[in-house]
Parts: sequence; C-alpha cells; structure tokens
Amino acid sequence: MTTTDHSIGAETGYRRHALVSLFRMYEAVKWTLLWLPRFWKARSQLACLAAMSECERRDIGLTSCDLENAFALPVDRDPTEMLAQVATDRRLRREH
Repeated sequence: MTTTDHSIGAETGYRRHALVSLFRMYEAVKWTLLWLPRFWKARSQLACLAAMSECERRDIGLTSCDLENAFALPVDRDPTEMLAQVATDRRLRREH
C-alpha cells in the first residue's frame, strides 16, 4: 500500500493564500490613503462645473439637476464618472 504526502501541496496553498491576503491588504491600505486626494479632486471638479452658467453646462450635456444629484452621491463614489455617463447617455439619445 502506498501513501501520498499532501503536506507539500498544503504548504504551497497556504503561501499562495498568504500572498493573496497580503496583496488584498496592501490594495485596501493604498485605496484608503489615496481616497482623500481623489475626493478633493472630484469635489473641485464639481465646484468648477457648478460655477459654469446654465448655457455652458447645456453645451457639455449637463443640467443643474445633474450637479445636484452628483453632490448627493456617497463620498466614496466619483461624481465626475456619473456626470460623464449622464452626458454620454444624453448625447447618444439625441443622435438616435
């Protein structure tokens, strides 16, 4: 009767799991540390959009209501991505 040694595979699996966990922790720390600069950048971009006239916002496909919705988003979401999507959707609807 033969026996197989599973300890080698188990140790490799443990190391791989430890590396994946370490990488995930690194990514979480990096995201947390870089959150504040991303937040301030997005808010300053929103402030620039809010300072535009209604005519200027209409030229880029946005309304004041869109900006109000962007300001109401949770702080962990990038409002500029949402506004870009809104403008793109409006442009595509006008083209069809």
